[in-house]
Amino acid sequence: MGIGSSLGLCGSVWSVTFRMVRRYPSILLPFFIKAIFEGIALTVLFYFPRPPFSIIFAQPVKNIFGASFLHYPYNFNLLPTLFYYGQIFIMLTLGAVMYGMAMGMVSQAHSGNEDVRIFGNFNRAVRRYFALTGVWLITFILSLVILKVPPIIIKKLMQPSHFAVLLLQTAVYLGIALIYLVETLFVYAYPAIVIERKGFFSAIGRSFGVIRHVFLTTIVLIAVPRLFEFLYTFVRQKQQGLMNLTVPEITLVILGVSIAVSFIADSAVFLSTANLFILKQETEKSD
Repeated sequence: MGIGSSLGLCGSVWSVTFRMVRRYPSILLPFFIKAIFEGIALTVLFYFPRPPFSIIFAQPVKNIFGASFLHYPYNFNLLPTLFYYGQIFIMLTLGAVMYGMAMGMVSQAHSGNEDVRIFGNFNRAVRRYFALTGVWLITFILSLVILKVPPIIIKKLMQPSHFAVLLLQTAVYLGIALIYLVETLFVYAYPAIVIERKGFFSAIGRSFGVIRHVFLTTIVLIAVPRLFEFLYTFVRQKQQGLMNLTVPEITLVILGVSIAVSFIADSAVFLSTANLFILKQETEKSD
């Protein structure tokens, strides 16, 4: 498929997705639930130095990070790290299931049903918890290796210099591009698991098979929404400076906005790729 055809297909998929959301706004519910739980986690972690949450968090934070982080304003320096771990916990327990639930809802919307079932699709996704979470875990581990390992190697092999800093920055940006590629390779495993009821390995194989035909289209469908997340990371990186310029509590606002940004990006990525997956299914049936 040529570049023009791929971009044209992207436009068609986004158009279908937008109309679907307008007709069935409930298909955004899985992503909203995930965002709500992230908000709850952020709220709990905001209060971690205070009772009753200090009963759970105080000792581990003191042992791992140091006692100073239990006190204002240093607790806000630690908050992004704790929230990152909280997001991983949410993905392992609920997040991947929400992705699967959304796949089932998109499939029902395509079938022309007046309503898409919420609890039915939730149950459908829960029964495939291990396969869905396994796919997310693979992409997460690969992404973590891509982002963390090259900088560690560069720092160990090279003396501090302007070239080393430039190489580190290049490795980070290249790593982000590779993370988009990883998500592209595995993204169709989610609808394969829920819509086609494939097992873990079969779903990954199915995803690789689909991506061979719609690679460039999928890259665009993923990269455009994720670009907004990437740009917002620059704001998050300025957290310490913003704390110094304003108040430490600005960290809470920064992380709260990041939840909203992720909600928009996840919705766009998973709903559009699910629609493309179903379109590919229909094309295969007509051949």
